[in-house]
Amino acid sequence: MRTLIAILFLVFAGTCGALWWLQFESYPPQVELLAEVGKIGRKATIDLALRADAPGLRAVEVRIRPEAANAEPIVLHSEGFEATSWRGSGLRERRITIEPDLTALGVPEGRAALEVVVDSYAWHIVPQADSPQLTVPIEIDLTPPRLEMLTSAHAMRLGGAALVVFKQSADTVASGVEVGDYYFPAKRGYFADADAALAFFAVPQDLDTKARPRLVARDAAGNRREVRVPCQVRARDFRERTLEISDSFLQRKVPEIREDNRLPATDDLLQGYLEINRDLRRRNEEMIREVTRESPPQADWDGFFLRQSRAASVSNFADRRAYEYKGEIVDRQIHLGFDLASVKHTPIEVTQNGKVVFADYLGIYGDTVILDHGLGVFSLYGHLSSIAVGVGETVARGAILGRSGETGLAGGDHLHYSIMLHGIHVDPVEWWDQHWLEDQVFSKLALLPKAAAPPEEAN
Repeated sequence: MRTLIAILFLVFAGTCGALWWLQFESYPPQVELLAEVGKIGRKATIDLALRADAPGLRAVEVRIRPEAANAEPIVLHSEGFEATSWRGSGLRERRITIEPDLTALGVPEGRAALEVVVDSYAWHIVPQADSPQLTVPIEIDLTPPRLEMLTSAHAMRLGGAALVVFKQSADTVASGVEVGDYYFPAKRGYFADADAALAFFAVPQDLDTKARPRLVARDAAGNRREVRVPCQVRARDFRERTLEISDSFLQRKVPEIREDNRLPATDDLLQGYLEINRDLRRRNEEMIREVTRESPPQADWDGFFLRQSRAASVSNFADRRAYEYKGEIVDRQIHLGFDLASVKHTPIEVTQNGKVVFADYLGIYGDTVILDHGLGVFSLYGHLSSIAVGVGETVARGAILGRSGETGLAGGDHLHYSIMLHGIHVDPVEWWDQHWLEDQVFSKLALLPKAAAPPEEAN
């Protein structure tokens, strides 16, 4: 009898032990906040990682508890996980991303706590309380930044530029102008008024006159304000050109450019050329965008932008080029700049006071110099035969930065010249025009008192 009792006790203890091992948890459910959420705006994004022991996750609830006394929590997200066996869901890890509309949910502004409650299918000797596994202090801010437009006339041509001057509230952390998928960041610090900002923007040549620029601002909580920029965009016809590609040009240029850009050699010179004209061109523009990402909020400009002396235009901005090989059109590209030609190896003049941010070989542009003129305005000088300046050097309008050449994808000695707004090419003709600069740029920069020069620049 005693033996039977002992056996039954061992079976019972073993069964209990097995159930304990199978169904009780060795650690409580865990929650990790994957991105900081110190401030939350109208439309928050909350990323969470949930973890539980073997029985798996049962449910999760994300809520906000306002700081006010006796305030009831407001549920942002509630989700259950179905059991797949008698043990539970078996779901040990889950990542959730929620984007609640706090305005629609009636969440009040002010201090609050973000709470996350997680339940699992594990057994508990003492029932779990409805207490959060994660509590994070937050601030609810549902008010977007304020914007006040100070400029009202923004007449421009397709492919051209314009300048908007505005005031933004102190809580603004980022602002700029959106045009289609393009974004032109604003600069604060040019004017003495700390709330005043400006942004050069363009309606790029690949858009149309239906494009509607929007001034946008965002605060630390992610709230966004958008104001339509009053703008009249005039249509224009870009020149269409057909360029013939000869075998001698392919033999001269393709091996050289592929070697200089560490591309594999190829016996198919036409295909090698097309890869350069398409893929390398695209990568070069991506690199230009990166080089021109940052620009100071000051500009020490000396009048209008200088056009190269005694140079003839051999190609215009945004020419639509068709490339013909043995009577067949093999490619089409847009020429994002101005080609200027003079005598061979002619000295190249700096278009405007600025700082050298790039002076090196750049794919289809060959030996290239890029200058930062401040306020997001840059100029590019390509196909040079020699470079006489270095990165970080400050150069003055009219100084010599190098000599013209035919490096890169150039068929003859000339200068490829571009004006860019944070890497977006715009028509240089406007910047050579003193009347345009006075009317569209300098008059707007004079709307408010200018900030004092930084100490290192002061006389």
